[in-house]
Amino acid sequence: MTTQELSNPLAVIETLFANANGKLEFGEREYFHKMLGLDNEEGLAKIPCLNDVELAESVPPFSLVRYRCLVQDVFEPEFYAAVFKEVDAAADGTGAPRLVTSKYRECIEAGPGRVLQELENHQGLSQRGACYCVPMPGEKAWARSAAAQWTSAGGGALQPPAASPVTRATTAKRGRDDDVSMEPQEEVVKGQRVAAPPAAAAAGYNSGGGAAPLAVGSVIGQSLKTAEDFGLNFPIPSEERRGHGASTACIVKLYDADIDILRLCDSIEVIGVLCVNPGIASLADASTGKMEDDWRDARQPSTALVPRIHALTVRRLPFHTPLLPYTPDWLSEERLASAFQRQFGAPGAAMLTARNAAGEQLAKYLGGDVLAAEYFLMLLVSRSFAKHGEKSLGTWSLNCAGWPKSLDASALAQASGELVPRAVNLEITSDSLNTKRWRPRKDFVANRLVASQLQLAAGTLLVLDETKMAEGQLTQEGVKALLSIGMLVTENKLACDFQSYDVKVPLEVSSVILSECKSIVKDIDVLVPMRTQSTAAAAATASAVAPEALDAARWLLALVTRSPRALKIPDEVMHLFAEDFAAARQEFKVKPELAHTWMALARARCLTFGEDELSLQRWREVMELERGRLVRCREDNMLDA
Repeated sequence: MTTQELSNPLAVIETLFANANGKLEFGEREYFHKMLGLDNEEGLAKIPCLNDVELAESVPPFSLVRYRCLVQDVFEPEFYAAVFKEVDAAADGTGAPRLVTSKYRECIEAGPGRVLQELENHQGLSQRGACYCVPMPGEKAWARSAAAQWTSAGGGALQPPAASPVTRATTAKRGRDDDVSMEPQEEVVKGQRVAAPPAAAAAGYNSGGGAAPLAVGSVIGQSLKTAEDFGLNFPIPSEERRGHGASTACIVKLYDADIDILRLCDSIEVIGVLCVNPGIASLADASTGKMEDDWRDARQPSTALVPRIHALTVRRLPFHTPLLPYTPDWLSEERLASAFQRQFGAPGAAMLTARNAAGEQLAKYLGGDVLAAEYFLMLLVSRSFAKHGEKSLGTWSLNCAGWPKSLDASALAQASGELVPRAVNLEITSDSLNTKRWRPRKDFVANRLVASQLQLAAGTLLVLDETKMAEGQLTQEGVKALLSIGMLVTENKLACDFQSYDVKVPLEVSSVILSECKSIVKDIDVLVPMRTQSTAAAAATASAVAPEALDAARWLLALVTRSPRALKIPDEVMHLFAEDFAAARQEFKVKPELAHTWMALARARCLTFGEDELSLQRWREVMELERGRLVRCREDNMLDA
């Protein structure tokens, strides 16, 4: 990797394009893949990361960056003028014409004394994908710090440029007049500096367009037509702190084979060219009332508000944890074993210490309830490893019922967030169900998907707090919100409201519901009635878990959840499983579906000890936990839950 690829990738792209004699696919992706070392995580760490800086404006524009994000919205592919002919401005000029490309940029400038012309018969038109992306919702401070340390260790620490005309070291919200030039836009063939956004008007094409507006209303009585109305459109509104790298939303442009590879709620890392051109924002003309102007404005905000990243490559980050920033292909068994050995040394005692630290962290905020803490810990390592029909194997949901008023639900959510990289705490009340945005909703006027607080990244811990739930009347929106919560918790599907129908997006999150009685969400897999200890008050003020023990617990959770696989079950254990389940059906009248949950619990129990085979000892431990839980359910008349 050279300085040129990092600091001035567009110059490299121009050279490659010139050598390809005007072909739109000119080997740039393969070139950068080789030069950036995308098969080597240490090489990738040398690429500056937009998430790691306090101010996004401190990153030099048009440099190469990484960006870790959630795909919040997927736009229709757009047509754009990809190739121009550069000729002398004067009729008697002697310079030879040459082809130039606007690929991987928002606008292109002609050389001194030169102008740009379109190719005949729209031969220079091409297509690219576009997605609206936001930093991963609910990402905890320790996780962002760990990711930044990885970048720094790889040599990719960012330094603010000495001077930049587009740098604005401010965290205040910008007004639209501050972001954009109000001068008339230059036409494609007449200016020295030619904008290369969707070329619909110049070429007679509809740049995406999408479905015709079906209704004026969008989100609870109002239509969001402009970029300022949308703001940054973060799923968690409290995370929208403009000017901070952790709160930088970006529009990602995709090329060639990557045009349509991304889906809603994908967790990805983009490596591409950062483009900031505030002067080319598309502003709607309020006096015309043209609907196309409205949606173009919402989809083309100023790049000072929402930068563009033109992707050279995209890699998926399933269940991303910054402690193991490895691509799936690079994370071989040998590397995984090496990381395991480096962290825990002799696996026995060190792993047990890490596991105990995680349990202590949770039990302290569960009122000393060790049983509930064990189930909570098992939930943190559970994830789907396969599907049987529509049923995901390995996942399950948890309801901690009988939550005492003496405990702070938000404190538990914060404490569990010290163990996992992403955690979100949401309150469920009649008022929040009626008024909050719980599911994404399509605004057909703006042709944008309005974010909601359930639009999360896969692998997020979702803590739903019902402890403040009181009697109240649910509106139609409130009922839909409750149904959407239930669908995400029990089916791992996010309901997106497209007005006349719902689109269900697969989304695997770990869900725990805290409630005074049984949760209002139906069909929870595991119900654990709480039994706080008499020393609960003392436990709440107990000393914190040692930082090194907490870090070891994070490593344990990261390692055992990184590569999901089925649990090995010997025949003798399967035989005992059948006998135990038959006995439980007889004694506690449990539902047949509990058998699937027992298998998921057994797998999770083994994972917390770093094991991939179910031994007789571990199965007996699961049965001991389950018997204690079912006895509590019988005592509280909750066996039908």
